[in-house]
Amino acid sequence: MALISLASDIREHISTERSLGEPGRWIVCQLGARENYMMGRALASSGQLAALITDAWHAPDSLPARLSKRLGDRYHSQLAEARVESPRFAHLVREVGGRYFGSTGWRRIMERNAWFEDMAARRMRALLRRGMPCDTVFAYSYAAARVFRAAKSLGLRTVLGQIDPGPVEDEIVADLYRRAGQADRYERMPATYWARWREEIELSDVVVANSDWSKRALVRAGVPEGKIAIVPLAYDVSAEIPIPNGSRRPPPRFTQDRPLKLLFLGQVTLRKGIGPLLDAISSMPGAPVRLDIVGEVQAAIPHKIEADTRVVLHGVVQRSAVHKYYADADLFVFPTFSDGFGMTQLEALAHGLPILTSRNCGTVVGHGVNGIVLTDVTSNRIKAVLEEVLAEPSRIGVWSDNARIPAMCSQAALVKSLAQLDMRK
Repeated sequence: MALISLASDIREHISTERSLGEPGRWIVCQLGARENYMMGRALASSGQLAALITDAWHAPDSLPARLSKRLGDRYHSQLAEARVESPRFAHLVREVGGRYFGSTGWRRIMERNAWFEDMAARRMRALLRRGMPCDTVFAYSYAAARVFRAAKSLGLRTVLGQIDPGPVEDEIVADLYRRAGQADRYERMPATYWARWREEIELSDVVVANSDWSKRALVRAGVPEGKIAIVPLAYDVSAEIPIPNGSRRPPPRFTQDRPLKLLFLGQVTLRKGIGPLLDAISSMPGAPVRLDIVGEVQAAIPHKIEADTRVVLHGVVQRSAVHKYYADADLFVFPTFSDGFGMTQLEALAHGLPILTSRNCGTVVGHGVNGIVLTDVTSNRIKAVLEEVLAEPSRIGVWSDNARIPAMCSQAALVKSLAQLDMRK
């Protein structure tokens, strides 16, 4: 599953007449700032990026960036010299607002995706008409179908970045909410959503999955196994690291004054395992633990948890503020039922924070090395792990010493892998 295997995986599925050693030229079509533009940045670093087409791009000194911190995040200095195509801010407001501002739920999402696909396809055609060299188009799932249709008509190869495990995950999550009596809190993806996705799969030469868990789910959904290449997410450590690895030292014994500090950070959904985590805490009354929950709450929180002073709901915080939560915790809890990868795992490791996770996501935790990997996501199993840590606090220090970004998830590894791609059959 190492990143370097990506070259051989993709080489089986796509071909080119380009001479050996000549760099590829990719156009990346990206809605939003997913992975902090890592794919575009890696391709730019290796001289393989022709252009990034995105929905918003605002330099730090631009008016939109000065008006909105959120819009200011729609930029990356590593792409300052790259060709970036995006609508003007006023045009974006007018066109996007007119298209889907009044819609809600999945209809709004699908209309936004369709708008982006149309815009990206037009821009891609215009770039090629002006002579831009390109042989490969990369786009993320659910906003790629029209882009890939245009790319195929132009004789280009298509690589789909699959952001999640697809329809299998939808089934898992729907069942979780149904069993919890919260079915009304989860809106299923409509049939048209999955029909569009299947068109993307059909049009793609390669489907890039983030983890073996995602690959298995995609195969179950009917994606040909030979079409899938596994590429773990990459994380830029240089932008983080407010504390050095190995600096976390637990007390000899956890007490009410110095409890075991747990951190749950991200969307607070049943998919992420918040249900069994809260049940585990409730089943340990009086235990010296503190659980900080950071993120938008999208699941019902039991009244007994709201009344438990050991559990603190912080809600959504600014991106720049999350570092203090990572730095203050003893253990990051990520008992997910399904994630394409789980970027927060890499964020935690970058902060030297060990992790309690599951097998249903990207594999970055070595069991008993830099955390614990649950065999089953249940409250009893989570409770057992917490009791073991409470009985032996020194485990936190040992795991913290080994908490670091694995080599396969470094930006350098991704850059090397993409730069060495020989896209010939």
